[in-house]
Amino acid sequence: MTDTLDIALIQTRTPATAAAGLAHVEPLIRQAAAGGAQLILTPEGSNFLEQRRAFRDAALSDEGADPAVAGLKALAAELGVWLLVGSAIVRSGVADDPRAANRSLLIDPSGAITARYDKLHVFDVDLPNGETYRESASVRPGEAAVVAAAPWGGLGLTICYDLRFPHLHRALAQAGATLISVPAAFTRPTGEAHWETLLRARAI
Repeated sequence: MTDTLDIALIQTRTPATAAAGLAHVEPLIRQAAAGGAQLILTPEGSNFLEQRRAFRDAALSDEGADPAVAGLKALAAELGVWLLVGSAIVRSGVADDPRAANRSLLIDPSGAITARYDKLHVFDVDLPNGETYRESASVRPGEAAVVAAAPWGGLGLTICYDLRFPHLHRALAQAGATLISVPAAFTRPTGEAHWETLLRARAI
């Protein structure tokens, strides 16, 4: 385990295509690496986020064929940094299931993917105002919690709505996580009301 760790967090607007996502984060990752960051984290949906089914299906690809994932692997190797792709929206790889996976990827300084985590808790809610969201219609939930091995210790992987489930974060801590990542495309109203409070609660 290293004594110190310099971390950079990349914040972007939601891209519409994987190529646009890579073009947006690449200069920011280069800037972070030049500033001494050893671990660089990108947002949820770093390759793209798209709710419209036809557009999402057109943009969706396998993890190995996604231009943003491929570009980020190459960038990590070029810069010699650890890179956590907050998430990439890719095909789940499960036969007979057309839904995507919302997948975090930890990439080491050689450009290899050393850990994968598919979001466990998809955003299925019925709001008091009558609005309904069913992320499960387009995203296949993951099946296991993941603590990734890294030089600074265990890195617990979560994505967005996972934040609302304390048992997941406790399980990650009990499994050896010393850091927990929570990349998220949180909505503005719930973000303003709950984001920092829930992050502090999970840390405690």
